[in-house]
Amino acid sequence: MSDAILNQILNQLQQMDKRFDQVDKQFDKFDKRLDHMEQRLDKMDERLDSFDQRLSTIEDHTRNIPLLQQAVLETLDITKRLEASQITFERKVTSELNTHQHSIDILNRRQLRMEADIETLKSR
Repeated sequence: MSDAILNQILNQLQQMDKRFDQVDKQFDKFDKRLDHMEQRLDKMDERLDSFDQRLSTIEDHTRNIPLLQQAVLETLDITKRLEASQITFERKVTSELNTHQHSIDILNRRQLRMEADIETLKSR
């Protein structure tokens, strides 16, 4: 083989070597980008795990809400019944007090009449 052909082959091999170097650099860049993406995906996984834990905590805390609502409604019902009973009791007590007051008024009148009658009898 002649020197010219060998030089031409050498030049092409050198050019191919340069191209391979460029391809290697591009693969290195691609590997770095993939590593970066993997790191970001790992961080996202950690955040998702954190969200899952927080969601579980929220679910645990809200699990008792229906029971609390039921207790509040039952307490409200009891309060309404107690209020109704109190109103009825107050009416009864007021009625009794009015009856007693009326009786006291009658007794006072009788007493006054009797005192007046006694005074009349004394003065005769």
